[in-house]
This record gives sequence, structure tokens and C-alpha cells, in this order.
Amino acid sequence: MTTTYNFARQLAIGETHERRLDAHFARWFAITPATRDEQRAGIDRTFVHRTTGARYTVEYKADDKAGKTGNAFIEVTSVDTAGRAGWAMSSQAEILIYMVVQPETIYALRMKTLRTALARWQRRYPKRSAQNQGYKTWGYLVPLAELEKIALEVH
Repeated sequence: MTTTYNFARQLAIGETHERRLDAHFARWFAITPATRDEQRAGIDRTFVHRTTGARYTVEYKADDKAGKTGNAFIEVTSVDTAGRAGWAMSSQAEILIYMVVQPETIYALRMKTLRTALARWQRRYPKRSAQNQGYKTWGYLVPLAELEKIALEVH
């Protein structure tokens, strides 16, 4: 059975996960939500480290299937009918925060490092689609162990 994702429902779920991630990282960072322009560039937050003052642009992703499958969905095509690049290709954020919802595991990765690894992953791992209303999203199923190898931190 194919699941069709509903954008409004997924947005509401995503906002819940964003609040959870904000609460988690607020220990170390002052967090500012992105502007509309930043959101269009694939940026969800700006983090400023509370001790060092270092500043990072961040994209959040939450995956509710990865805990069951053992694979992260690394999106390369967002809307196939429009040829729109997925977040792995288009995000201008410096850091990706990828949360596996259950069991909760949070990977912090440099987007640049992820893109370098993606070239290898595209040759090694299967490409799959997720059905949305009127279009498909495409990505690679990458074992979570691969994310851990390139992660800055795992929480």
C-alpha cells in the first residue's frame, strides 16, 4: 500500500518536531527562526553558540520511518513534476539537523560533508519515491550508520 503524504498534515507534524529540536539545542545555542527568504533557501533556524558566539544556519529534518527501516531518506528531488531539487541539493544551510523520531536520535551534519558523501551514496544505495498529492519526492535510502560516520555529533 502506497501512502500519499498530505502537505498541511506533514507541515503541522514538522512544526511539532521543530519545537522539540529548538528545546533540545537551546542549552547550547540562542536560536532564531528563519525569515521567509531564508526558508526559501532551505534554512529553518540560525544558531548562535552561547559560549563562543559562533553562528550557523541550520535546516531541520525529521524522519518518522528511519527508526523502523534503519535508513535515512536523503531527498534529491522535491517535486518531480516540476524538476525541483530536493533539500540535499538545494539547501543553503550550513548544518543539517536530522532527527530520527523513534527511537529519538539526532544527527548534526555539515551540509557540505553530506553532499560529498551523497556522490558515493548514489552509487551504493537505492533511490525511492514518496507519493504526494500530484507529484513524487525522490531520495536515496542511506543507512543511519552512514549518517553517523559523517556526523559532527549524534544526540
